[in-house]
Amino acid sequence: MANFCMNCGAKIRKEDNFCTNCGTKLEKEDNFCTNCGAKIRKEDNFCINCGAKIDKSDIKQKKTLFKSANDSIEKERERIAEEKKEKKKKLKTIDKIFESEEIKSEIRKNNISPPYVISIKENIKDKLINKKEERSEEELKYIIKKELKKANKEQNVRITKEKEMNGKIEKNKTVGGNYCDLKCRHCYEEFMDSGGGIVGDFDSEGYTEYYCHLGHSLSFGKFCEDYEL
Repeated sequence: MANFCMNCGAKIRKEDNFCTNCGTKLEKEDNFCTNCGAKIRKEDNFCINCGAKIDKSDIKQKKTLFKSANDSIEKERERIAEEKKEKKKKLKTIDKIFESEEIKSEIRKNNISPPYVISIKENIKDKLINKKEERSEEELKYIIKKELKKANKEQNVRITKEKEMNGKIEKNKTVGGNYCDLKCRHCYEEFMDSGGGIVGDFDSEGYTEYYCHLGHSLSFGKFCEDYEL
């Protein structure tokens, strides 16, 4: 269906905004008969002026393209809706498996703490939803049990390391060493008389000697690794 200028009758292209012959601004929504140039309506099949049949092939093509675009949009909507439905189904399956007595028993048997359980659950969700892996319920149970055993080993290693670290800290608190003084548990005193003999109590003529139970030579103020309170 060709278009013609209403002012001079010159043929115009679809992309033209002004007539290339006379410069008149074009009303693009109008169509004109290719035989006589009379204005025709979109719903007309024949020209009301000369009776010529109107070629609507370009209109049909536009309708086809529009329908094709709508079909593509509708298919994309259906695809997204199906993905959401599938995601919801997978999440429900994962929750169901973790709530089963079989998996709960495995969690108790391996003494797995909640943070490890949550981590395993999120990892399973990532595989099924983000990475789009397909697994049956039995396969999922097998994977979860395997992950629980792995978590049990990791947890035990962590606990052992924490105990060792706490033991070292405690040891450093009690046997960390300090500067020699009378407060050390290994230090003791003896009362001597004027002749150098050991006596039970200090007297005015005697003096006091200090010794170390570990046999160290006392040197007050000097650092000692064996210092203990």
